Amino acid sequence: MELSLSGVFIIIAVTAMLAWLAWREHRRQLVKRRSLLDDCSRLFDAQTVTCGGDGFPRIEGMQAGRAIDVRLISDGMTIRRLPQLWLQVTELAALEMFSGFSVLVRPSGYEFFSLTPQFHHVIDVPPSFPREVIVRGEDERSVAGFEVLSPLLASILADAYVKEIAVTRRGLRIIRQADEGRRGEYLLLRQATFDRAGVSAEVLAHVLRELDTLRVAAALACREPEAA
Repeated sequence: MELSLSGVFIIIAVTAMLAWLAWREHRRQLVKRRSLLDDCSRLFDAQTVTCGGDGFPRIEGMQAGRAIDVRLISDGMTIRRLPQLWLQVTELAALEMFSGFSVLVRPSGYEFFSLTPQFHHVIDVPPSFPREVIVRGEDERSVAGFEVLSPLLASILADAYVKEIAVTRRGLRIIRQADEGRRGEYLLLRQATFDRAGVSAEVLAHVLRELDTLRVAAALACREPEAA
């Protein structure tokens, strides 16, 4: 059955209205996103704040003598799941003797932000870790360092928001969930709208303490072969 002329106009009008709503919401979200790390800025001694094309901010700076990189990553890749917003915190610290590894929680195969797929040596997951975890190392030497740090890693992974922990030659990283996208906007407009995406200084300070503890333990693990 052919559509009437009025029916065609209605379809065009509805499509145009949805497109306009999507554009307006996108512009509003871009403005809102720029301030999501504002509270964290007070933790840094010196910093540079930039925003990507998606509007999410990034802080590169010095905190208590440490080089820290903080960014928010929007992830809408996984099928049949609402968009996720990840808080990625990296401490740049050379561990030249350390053979790196990474721990990924609830892998879907779509984690474009993850370091774990870059490592190919499979490491057995300890019973103390949560379910649905994979551990990969740089090579077979990664196992020794991982085993030394595994009790500390298990403690960090007890936080259900943690997505990935990586310890590498270039530094350490923790990725945790910052928010989950609003269902209505995603189903209707296919846009990622986050209501609780602002990261507090307290949350970032907690992650920085975990990274500091990991770095100290990893440095000790690096020196153990020399002592032997």
